[in-house]
Amino acid sequence: MGDRAVPGGADEARALRERLAAELTAAVVRAEKRLGRAVDRTEMARRLNVSPSSLYAYLNGTTLAGTVIFGELLDALGVTGREAGRLGTLRDAAETARRLRAAHGRGRPSEPSATDAAPGPRPPVVPRQLPASYPQFVGREAEMRRLDALLADAADDLAPPPAVVTTIEGTAGVGKTTLALQWAHRVGEHFPDGQLHVDLRGFGSAAPVEAAEALHGFLLALGVAPGAVPAREPVASALLRTLLTGRRLLLVLDNARSADQVRPLLPSGPGCLAIVTSRNRLDGLVVREGALRVTLDVLPRYAARTLLERLIGTDRLAREPRAADELVELCARLPLALSVAAARAAAAPTGSVNLLVTELRQAQARLDVLGQPDADVDLRTVFQGSYALLPPPAGRLFRLLGCHPGPEIDESACAALAGTADPPRPLLDALTGAHLLRQRAPGRYALHDLLRVYAGELAGSGPPAERLAGTERLLRHTLAAARLADRHLEPWRPPAPDPGPGGDAGTAATAGRAPEAKLPRIDGHAAAVAWFETELATLQAVIAQAAATEGLESYAWRLARACALHLRRSGRRFQRGLVHGLAREAAERAGDRAAWCTATRQLGDAVSRLDRPAEARELLYSALRACHDLGDSEGVREVRLSLVRAYASAGDHRRALAQARLALAMGGRSGDPCALADGLTAVAQQQERLGRPAEALENARGALELYERLGHLEGEAGILLGIGRCEHALGRYSEAVGTYERSLALDRALGDRYREAHALDHLADTHAAAGRHDESRALRTRALDVLDGLYHPDARPVRAKLETAQAADAPTLP
Repeated sequence: MGDRAVPGGADEARALRERLAAELTAAVVRAEKRLGRAVDRTEMARRLNVSPSSLYAYLNGTTLAGTVIFGELLDALGVTGREAGRLGTLRDAAETARRLRAAHGRGRPSEPSATDAAPGPRPPVVPRQLPASYPQFVGREAEMRRLDALLADAADDLAPPPAVVTTIEGTAGVGKTTLALQWAHRVGEHFPDGQLHVDLRGFGSAAPVEAAEALHGFLLALGVAPGAVPAREPVASALLRTLLTGRRLLLVLDNARSADQVRPLLPSGPGCLAIVTSRNRLDGLVVREGALRVTLDVLPRYAARTLLERLIGTDRLAREPRAADELVELCARLPLALSVAAARAAAAPTGSVNLLVTELRQAQARLDVLGQPDADVDLRTVFQGSYALLPPPAGRLFRLLGCHPGPEIDESACAALAGTADPPRPLLDALTGAHLLRQRAPGRYALHDLLRVYAGELAGSGPPAERLAGTERLLRHTLAAARLADRHLEPWRPPAPDPGPGGDAGTAATAGRAPEAKLPRIDGHAAAVAWFETELATLQAVIAQAAATEGLESYAWRLARACALHLRRSGRRFQRGLVHGLAREAAERAGDRAAWCTATRQLGDAVSRLDRPAEARELLYSALRACHDLGDSEGVREVRLSLVRAYASAGDHRRALAQARLALAMGGRSGDPCALADGLTAVAQQQERLGRPAEALENARGALELYERLGHLEGEAGILLGIGRCEHALGRYSEAVGTYERSLALDRALGDRYREAHALDHLADTHAAAGRHDESRALRTRALDVLDGLYHPDARPVRAKLETAQAADAPTLP
């Protein structure tokens, strides 16, 4: 009977000795991590009063140390308490097994033991270490195709693919590990020699796995005896590469912090593939190892909705479709957040999706609602794992990004937050490298909603002065950029004075101490329009932020003034009303009566364009009374011009003309040629509407002369439209067409889409009157396209005229 048949046989003795050697090797690794250097084994042998060769034999499991020496060895390695007792018991068990084996061998001398036989070739160990894949995997089709392409050259075993490294990178909770494991299980047959897996714990509260520790585990999995695992990392790494040579294995190195952490674990020969997942951008692997980079963004909407359906149930979501769609957005389409939310909803009664959405709408509580006891799925803890590793300056910028309310931020605004003149590109690189910030376009960045909430929490829990100063620097910078762009929209108009509370000096104690951030490059009309179009959502959010922040309300109405012209020209009626409404509320809360008058007048203008004439007149008359009380004659004149527009939009041209004449008289007294031209324009427009084109034409030509002298392009475009209508009414169609075309060219140059549509419509009227119906229909169709694109109610009468013309052209049936 062989040794396997008796307790304490050769196999048991060998196994205990190898286990003890593995434990001692792990203790050495821990000691080296604690000391920050390699253990000097020669010095340790001297302290134990044994030879270096004996010490190596003890550590490798070749020889069992005596009880006293073993205790001293544990002391030298810093192993104490229960751990020392456990290892002592293991040593005693190995010693007992050795003695039993020796006794058994003496009692049965004629029967050879298993160890006496000549060892045959051992079959290679095939490790299968992959954890289970996530069963609710959705989306990621493009990323899976990129990974599949790695195997395109693996036609057969005679032509194995070269060793490849792939990095899967992305923000916390975006599904990197899920993708890696899903693909690894899917292609397992391409790697017949097995799969190795290690969680490197690069982020979180636990200490990261050192390369030496991971190497130890891989070598054991590949059949290396514990005592034969090299203690030095470079030697162990070389042994791993040797064992992988000629084999086809897949290595999944999950949750890596850096390229240096994984580099010793990478294969070098053909046939093996290493997939590395990380929240950090592993540029070193891309540059040195030629790694393929796969970067994960949040899920597409369809995939996020599909994930919810799988987790909660299609029928249940069908009963709450709007809540389901909103839940997708409130979770920022982040797979981890969606899974946590789905778990809460699935465990609750029917209707819980609506209730959950209601909770999540409270942005500051969103991470609490999505919190979990388990740290690896608690969003705040997961985000903290990435944030904690940032250098302090990058961490400060990330906190300050929580002060920015818009969907995107450009690099100059980042400089304002950071308090630097130039864009803080190294800090931005650190944040994008950690996937806490995403570069959407050159110089433009974005946080997904849940990261923005987290950054806001950090800013709110940090020093109040830091948040207040950062917010005001952002507001000052945004206001300066908006004013710069606005001046390029109306270069002929001198900049209006803007004292505000305390002037532009700001209110925060730290304002002005940091250098002013350089403004974005806005060097002309086209650049100004492009800037406003790009920043419009951010501007609206920043105005709302300023209006709600005590001490910073003045930025709300000053920003609203800077945006007013672009909002009007681009036909954004609803945003225009919202912005001026916020400005009015902020001025009222701050007690600034002059700012309230201006904001109320601008809100009245906006409301009149929303087909609410009674409300518009009420606002404008309240502004008129306030301007009289303040003795603001210029404010009175501007309100009267707004009343002209309000009455005219309601079709009351007689009252509009009365207000226009009052405005003209005030403009004449002011000595301001622009004010005089505006008054002449208002009078001419109402005279023309009242059917007095000859009188209107005289005033209109006077206004045009003044506008041309001032270089006031917008004024020219507007009065040319009126002159064209007068010429049309007088039957001078050719002159009217030429005048409209001049106005149309100016409207397009100014980017005034609303007036462009009206110029096209008037041109169509004149061509129709002249009998040119094909040209008229084409022009009218273009006008309708513009108004439909603006979602403007003026599209209705234009569409009606087009349908009437088409009906008139239709053949009559016999």
